Amino acid sequence: MAGRFKLIAKKNVLTSRVFTVRDETWRAPDGATFSRQTLVHPGAVAILPIDSQGRVLMIRQFRPAANDWMLEIPAGTLEKGEKPLACAKREIVEETGFAAAKWQKLGEVFTAPGFCTEKIHLFKAWDLKEAFAEKDDDEFIELAAMSMKDVRRAIANGNICDAKTMSALMCMEVLK
Repeated sequence: MAGRFKLIAKKNVLTSRVFTVRDETWRAPDGATFSRQTLVHPGAVAILPIDSQGRVLMIRQFRPAANDWMLEIPAGTLEKGEKPLACAKREIVEETGFAAAKWQKLGEVFTAPGFCTEKIHLFKAWDLKEAFAEKDDDEFIELAAMSMKDVRRAIANGNICDAKTMSALMCMEVLK
């Protein structure tokens, strides 16, 4: 049932530091209308940093929404007007303590398109050098350099279950 859908009404019902929740009314191609609540997010980046030994620089951080520590690649939210690569260059330093001289765009993924506009821009970064930037006050991060074999094992045993991390790894494999 291909056709044009049209947004006919929207109202912000919650605005936070990072996102807005919006009530929306849509018109379907057949003329029917329906309502949805959409989480409007500015977008984000995720970086797959590869060190000189071919290891992935993963981070372990507590994620309140998951109520658990997650093993994942560095990532962050786009600031207003910020380009994805500029955000990625900022976030890799903040979260790993390294800057990268070489970058490759791996792709883009929507996190949950059924209710959320967040699109994550995926990058591979290598030729790393130590760098310093202030970490965000609410981030508690541990760095973990992992071989690709260990990364695959961590995915297989459920220790890596983060979608952006798994997507970036898959994109890297596809683009080899």
